Amino acid sequence: MQLSNYLKAYPYEESPDHLLLFSTLKMSKILLKKKTYHAIENNEALSSSDEALLSKLGMIVHDSDEEKLAALGFFDEINAKKTGLNIMVVLNLDCNFACTYCYEGGMKGKLYMSDETADQLVDFIKNNFPLHKKSLLIDFYGGEPLLSIGLIKYISRSLKAFTESRGASYGFTLVSNGSLFTKKTAEELIAFGLQGVKICLDGPAETHNQSRPFKSGAGSFDTLIKNIKETCDIAKIGIGGNYTRNNYEKFPLLLNYLTTEGLTTDKIATVKFDPVTKQPEGEFAPPDSMGGCASINEPWLSGIAAYLREEILKRGYNTQKLMPMTCMVESADSYVVNFNGVIYKCPGFIGKKGYEVGDLLTGARDYVSVYNLGIWKNENCTGCEYLPLCFGGCRYMKFLRDGNIDTVDCQKAYLDASLETLVKQDIKYKLKKDKR
Repeated sequence: MQLSNYLKAYPYEESPDHLLLFSTLKMSKILLKKKTYHAIENNEALSSSDEALLSKLGMIVHDSDEEKLAALGFFDEINAKKTGLNIMVVLNLDCNFACTYCYEGGMKGKLYMSDETADQLVDFIKNNFPLHKKSLLIDFYGGEPLLSIGLIKYISRSLKAFTESRGASYGFTLVSNGSLFTKKTAEELIAFGLQGVKICLDGPAETHNQSRPFKSGAGSFDTLIKNIKETCDIAKIGIGGNYTRNNYEKFPLLLNYLTTEGLTTDKIATVKFDPVTKQPEGEFAPPDSMGGCASINEPWLSGIAAYLREEILKRGYNTQKLMPMTCMVESADSYVVNFNGVIYKCPGFIGKKGYEVGDLLTGARDYVSVYNLGIWKNENCTGCEYLPLCFGGCRYMKFLRDGNIDTVDCQKAYLDASLETLVKQDIKYKLKKDKR
């Protein structure tokens, strides 16, 4: 037996004679005696019980070269088992906010999906929902999707009836600025299949209002808190937030505020903060962009990301778990439909010439070359212990930096700097929950 290619071993201060092993493929963890680890390195025999356990956890394999070959089929295996259809629908490019870092920038305007295009969307989904499909999930997006609430109901009414006639399920989520997500709206949309809403709070009131004001210039923070309080018992609310290196220290103050306002861990489904993404120069860049990161590997980012994750976890909120990178570009039966019916494979590429993969009338065409599917299938990537957490990284970030997606967006520097901390965070806070 050999050590897996996709394995990290870290020292564990609480038990100096052990190593903490983490499988980046299985997401499994175990404390293993150093002498046992070194025995595996030296090809020494293990006890049958140790061999069985470590094999099950993905820590050891019979042949590391075969494991690399198997990794090439990771998405093929996932796609073969997939029984759902996931569609992100951009209902409009209009918004009642004037966020300083909005990535849609100059694309925004009074641009709305028409009823005719909505009918084409419904037909497209019906034509791409064979009998073996068991679920349909729509992610309504914008602009601000709730400016098109009538269309949400119209589309959902038709698709809910269709999927239920097939013995399948229908649900939808919203990525919303939250200003229009009132109690009345939540109660109405639950009946149509609403499963959850993501709302961004960029820190406490002063910080948030600077980056996410209404178009009038008025602050939006108080409106969002009021809406979240009135809807968190009706729908699952996920809190997002976008930070920069200049304001990240304010975000724990937001968490404190949520707690004091009664928006505790039983009221909020998830909390996750992400860095503001730097926008490229040109027609889509917002005129007053605050800037941001152009790569996950920027040295300032790893420590700050881990710090904010720690602040979320220590207050008991759920946040994103470590998991294999499952980018929708590589995922079959996952599409982004723009308000005008043009189809893409990633929301970041909306409006980017050359990244369209069809439209609702003609259907989706082959997009292997357009999005460089399998670009990570090379010796460097398949031999990298971080492959399952990266799979070539983010094509959109690569596009922002270089204007193309001809090579991978390697995330090794970030994972070298942060993964040990993230794994140990998960252990620390799982143990705390287990002791409650």
